Amino acid sequence: MFNTYLVRLSNGMSCEASSPADITLKAGDYAILKRDFSLEYVQIIRKLADDAPAETVNALPQIQRIATVLDRATATENEAHAKSAYRTACAMVEKMQLPMKLLNASYSFDRKLVTIQFTADGRVDFRELVKELSHALGTRLDLRQIGVRDETSICGGIAVCGQVLCCSRFLREFNSINVKMAKDQDLSLTPSTISGVCGRLKCCLKFEHEGYVEMEKSMPRRGELCECEKGKGRVADRNMLTQMVTLALEDGGTVTLHASELKYRLRGKAPELKKMTKEPVVEEEFSYFAASTAAEEKALDNAERSDREEKFSARPERENNNNNNKNHKRNNKRRNNKRRNRHNDNNFDDGE
Repeated sequence: MFNTYLVRLSNGMSCEASSPADITLKAGDYAILKRDFSLEYVQIIRKLADDAPAETVNALPQIQRIATVLDRATATENEAHAKSAYRTACAMVEKMQLPMKLLNASYSFDRKLVTIQFTADGRVDFRELVKELSHALGTRLDLRQIGVRDETSICGGIAVCGQVLCCSRFLREFNSINVKMAKDQDLSLTPSTISGVCGRLKCCLKFEHEGYVEMEKSMPRRGELCECEKGKGRVADRNMLTQMVTLALEDGGTVTLHASELKYRLRGKAPELKKMTKEPVVEEEFSYFAASTAAEEKALDNAERSDREEKFSARPERENNNNNNKNHKRNNKRRNNKRRNRHNDNNFDDGE
């Protein structure tokens, strides 16, 4: 039987730990934790679960016992040594001109390990620094690079909402966040509005996104055509939390009302007419009209067909008439030519 807790280490980081069921702990208590190859002086943040499964417990650090007054004195002494180690490390970093920012230094409870956390824009070659620091401090050294979000969670602070930063209060891991989440929540996309203390997108955009998506289902979008008791208009503004909508009416003016008071919502189009049920009389009229139309079309087709047949049948007669006319013209021309020749011959004889 084991219980799991969320604990805070001396360097400000938090992790999960397990303890036997006979060790009763509550938020704010101090305990001795066995982690890897060293002991840590930790503070209990909150209890996570009771009777955790064995598979989960075996992968977590184990809480050995509740801290005593002597353990508190040892932890205070370790904090003093950690401050001295931090000053030494800062002096060496400045001497070597390394592009890194040291955040803190912390000793393990048994002083077998000193951990130094730092931030940097990229990868830093600190092998020479590790050699020098290990020789100066006389113990094992763990240089750990962390991100700006982890730095903010360690340092803590107050957010723009007036609450303690989420990353230092209850968040244990940082999920991926994108600008689309801010758009879904109708937030201004200016960096100062959607960025947190760390300079990255606010963590609350992630764990509040599902709630805003659910509320958006019952809300019209901006620019959508809507109708209310005072007339038609388009959505000029909306408030997701209060479900209030501001309409810019077509006849001028604006009105603010709850989303449930809208009669219909249709993006830029007129409302669809309701489908009317067909009555038997209408069906009969429609069938009669269709039948009459079909009969008329059939009569027209027959008339066109007969016209075409008459044209084809009259074609041979026309051809014969044309041929007769041609022959008659040809014969007339021949007769005229003979008469002209005979007249010319008579005129020639008189001349002689």
